[in-house]
Amino acid sequence: MQWKPEYAIGIAEIDRQHQTLIEFVTEFEDAVAGKVHWNTVQPLIVRAREFVKFHFAVEESLMQIVNYPRLVAHRAEHLYVLKQFAALEHRVLRQEMKAELMPLISAWLVDHMTDSDGPFGRYALGFASASRAA
Repeated sequence: MQWKPEYAIGIAEIDRQHQTLIEFVTEFEDAVAGKVHWNTVQPLIVRAREFVKFHFAVEESLMQIVNYPRLVAHRAEHLYVLKQFAALEHRVLRQEMKAELMPLISAWLVDHMTDSDGPFGRYALGFASASRAA
């Protein structure tokens, strides 16, 4: 998976974190293409989950700072994604499912960046502009 300019939300730190998430997806792609054993994929999932938790905490902190009106809904989405990660970890431990990983992870990440974080980025940038103007 490659970073595309349309994934940027305009908040430099969040965009850097999204790029790191894309790097995780690339690692998954390489693992799947290399036909590696599940015990190689499982640690990648754990590292990705931990980074996602950190990323979500940063996003939610920024949302709180700018009084983002959709914070509660966005937080609920984050909790759902973390539950999905936990379920994915358990499934990988129980069965060979590397081929299922890429569509799940790639779809989630693109949706997260464009559909969820995009509106927040626009809101936060507007908040910052209004604060500077005041």
